[in-house]
Amino acid sequence: MSYPQSEQIEQLKSQYEQQFAQLRETQQRLSELSCTVSAPRRVVAVTVGHGGVVKDVKFPSGAYKRMTPAELESAVLKTIMDAQQQVANEAADVIAPTLPPGVDARKLFSGDVDLQSLLPTEPELRPTTRDVMNIRD
Repeated sequence: MSYPQSEQIEQLKSQYEQQFAQLRETQQRLSELSCTVSAPRRVVAVTVGHGGVVKDVKFPSGAYKRMTPAELESAVLKTIMDAQQQVANEAADVIAPTLPPGVDARKLFSGDVDLQSLLPTEPELRPTTRDVMNIRD
């Protein structure tokens, strides 16, 4: 004997399995992110992974030898920041399809989204429910 809820439960289970598989794939893609950025004149090349973690710093040419310590410091830091920004953009592109409609993944990653705006509005409670729950304005 088949119950009417059985079909609905199977549909929900199937949706859950699809969402879980998508989440697993997204996590895998994020963990594999890597980005290498080179400074002008190939002074420095920086590779960062997901989360902006610096994985490698190389000096592919001797150009750094002609720089002052302050210039070299500036070039290295700017290249790191550029690589981190690029990998953050790539991560946002990976995450974007999993976010609710209207949520800008790049703004979310950069912290430019009011997280409160993503939450559903509080439902209006009927007076009887408010009384039972002992809620006062």
